[in-house]
Amino acid sequence: MRKSYSLVAVMIYAAITSAQPNHPSEDAWPLYEKAAAHIAEGDRQGKSSPAASNLEYLDFPPFPPEWHRLAKQAYEFNTSAFEQIRKARTMRTARWPAVRKDGDIVLLYFSNCRNIANEIADAALYQHVQGNDAEAIEYVRDELHLADLLDADPQELAIHHALVAVGVRASALNRLEVISSDVSLTADPSDHKRLQVDVVKGLIRQLFTNDDLALRIKDLVAHEAPGTFKPDSIERLRYTLQRGQMERNLAAMSLACHLCRFEKSHWPASLDEVTAYLPGPPADAWGALGYALIRGGLPDGSDRPLVYSHLRSKDGMFYRIDEPQYGFYVDDGTTQPANLRKEGGQFRDVSLWAPAKNKSGPTTRPLQ
Repeated sequence: MRKSYSLVAVMIYAAITSAQPNHPSEDAWPLYEKAAAHIAEGDRQGKSSPAASNLEYLDFPPFPPEWHRLAKQAYEFNTSAFEQIRKARTMRTARWPAVRKDGDIVLLYFSNCRNIANEIADAALYQHVQGNDAEAIEYVRDELHLADLLDADPQELAIHHALVAVGVRASALNRLEVISSDVSLTADPSDHKRLQVDVVKGLIRQLFTNDDLALRIKDLVAHEAPGTFKPDSIERLRYTLQRGQMERNLAAMSLACHLCRFEKSHWPASLDEVTAYLPGPPADAWGALGYALIRGGLPDGSDRPLVYSHLRSKDGMFYRIDEPQYGFYVDDGTTQPANLRKEGGQFRDVSLWAPAKNKSGPTTRPLQ
């Protein structure tokens, strides 16, 4: 990704970064840089993860044989890169490099960050399908930390970092929701394969957010030169950050549902039971977030727990029944043109299930 700035912006950026104390031992970027170089070498050798390949597949298990081949190959090749990324998680700052060229600032490291995100996201899924949920979640936490470091940049590139951070975090949250849909929990400290309940509680605290995004946006825009961002650009920024906040809270709610099931041996019967495992009532820019338990809602007749947002609900609230949803979707599953598609909210499946084969008929159902 390449962004251009005026010479004045370059001089400001240079002055700010040169004034920062240089503490290499506290800088995560050299570790990410080394990891990115190794991942790039894997790409040149044809050892990319499924997410970085041309393979087409649904984003939840069971995955096709080719997915497993690619994931295993990439995971084994990138062992040393993953070690660097795990070390970076101990760092609280990253001195992101901005290369100055012909009066422009070239942000080459954004593509490096996306490549890293692809690899550790698929490493998480690979460990999950291998039956190691504890390690799978550690890779999710690696990716979340990368997003946090991008999000923390206080300088005049803050908006661009914030937008990339939302994308990296969305990738991590998608994998987290897929993994948690079939996660194995434990409270036994000697069990190193299943996911510890205390780790889940920590993740919920980390993800859950009720931050005032108006203040966040005001702070981000304040770092830009006057007039740089027009009202429509600021509105797109607001919407992107709002979606990011929604995904964080839906992921936290999904984890809360699994804690309830672990402790009570049943899915939550109501939103109140979900909220009991959260730091506060879940909400986003579109109002209170919801929870529904669809009795007998799965193809095998078992109950289907769903968490949801009222985002994109101009036509009411209805959920997909043709396949599970673990990330953002933009239509009701029909092939209608975009201007004719109905919008019925955003639902996330809490449990893992396989779509019925060769099923015809409606692809959605109204929320009762």
